[in-house]
Amino acid sequence: MQSGKKLLSITLLWCAIFSCGTLSAQIKNPIKLGLKISPNLGWMNPTTKDYSSGKISVGGTIGFVSEFYFSERYAITTGLNFAFLNGNLKYADSLISKTDSVTGQMSRKVKITYLEVPLMIKMSTKQFGDFSFYGQAGFTAGFRLSSTAKDEFVSTKGETFNEKNDFSGNTTLMRVSANIGIGTEYHLDTSTRIYLGITYSNSLNNVLKGQNKITDSTVKAWLNYLELNIGILF
Repeated sequence: MQSGKKLLSITLLWCAIFSCGTLSAQIKNPIKLGLKISPNLGWMNPTTKDYSSGKISVGGTIGFVSEFYFSERYAITTGLNFAFLNGNLKYADSLISKTDSVTGQMSRKVKITYLEVPLMIKMSTKQFGDFSFYGQAGFTAGFRLSSTAKDEFVSTKGETFNEKNDFSGNTTLMRVSANIGIGTEYHLDTSTRIYLGITYSNSLNNVLKGQNKITDSTVKAWLNYLELNIGILF
């Protein structure tokens, strides 16, 4: 009985391997590798009371791209990215100046560097001349490598304090996001493509830790960005 089950399992496994191999053989260039550089616009979306997002900040991403085609125009895309994301927050806070506690308005720029691993489904159109168009959607897991905060604090008396600190202890280790994007590819030849696209990344988790010094409220903010993707696939 057990040997029959093992034989059935082995047969199914070989059928799956043979099917994948046959499918790959039928697809021209089933695996594509490439590089990308992506300037982005990032912003914080806070949910803590009396916190505002501040202005949008410029960041960027550089990375390695890989695509695995399971049909002629459908692929699973992944890779490895170094994402430099920035966001701003404004809120009431306090700090210690000499020996006194001073209250006022904090303007904080948070810079976080992540190592990102995306996993997305890419859907492409047929070629129109040398061009094709694509849409893609999926998820990305980002692991924090470093974080800093650049602060400008204006007290109720009009005094201004500027400071820059390591902020790793106040940010979460991971940022998980849902991504959606569209773009176009220019086919240089049968295998090489240059592509240009836009991706929106929406954070699925809070990226901050800690409490506000005045209200003791837990600080929560989602870090989102919109990026312009420029890359090449081989």
